[in-house]
Amino acid sequence: MSKTAKGRATRQAFQDAARRVFERDGYLNARLSDIAEEAGKSMASFYNYFDSKEALLTDLATDFDTELQAKVAEPFERGLAPHDALPEAIRAFYRHYRTRLPDVVGIVQASMVDPKFAADWREIRTNGVRTISIGIRRAQRDGWAPGLDPMLAASALSSMLEHFCWVWLAQGGDAIDVELEEDHAVDTLWKLWSHAIYWTEAE
Repeated sequence: MSKTAKGRATRQAFQDAARRVFERDGYLNARLSDIAEEAGKSMASFYNYFDSKEALLTDLATDFDTELQAKVAEPFERGLAPHDALPEAIRAFYRHYRTRLPDVVGIVQASMVDPKFAADWREIRTNGVRTISIGIRRAQRDGWAPGLDPMLAASALSSMLEHFCWVWLAQGGDAIDVELEEDHAVDTLWKLWSHAIYWTEAE
């Protein structure tokens, strides 16, 4: 794999081309020849960087998660309190999901037909679940959410966030009378999230 600036640019060209083809044709219908043509590169050049369409998607999925983790961590790294950082983190997730929707479409479609990719994506996705569980444990040390299983709760919250974004950003939303804007989405998700964690048992 080339490590030169030209090599990195070529690799990026294939990644960007794949996103455009996935968005246009879907992952399952996308052909390597279409991706190479979209990138303005040869098939021989493609195989210098990726062994297959599946390998390219795995690369995109890994990048998707790495960038996502950095974006949602940023409000916390600035030292904001959880009640201030969490809405910003949710907004960062929502925007990243919207911006990288072709990656998500590829991930979802591949997960339905490729057991190995589905297993690999579960491992990647677990990074986010673990991160959420750390926040839940921190809240529990402060007296919130007594007795809640941090990992299972983190899985539930992650699933809520992911599926909400999939339904509203990838599928056009549920058939309800709502014109969804970003602020409305983030506020709704934050209120649900905060009430799931920041509670105590009634005395």
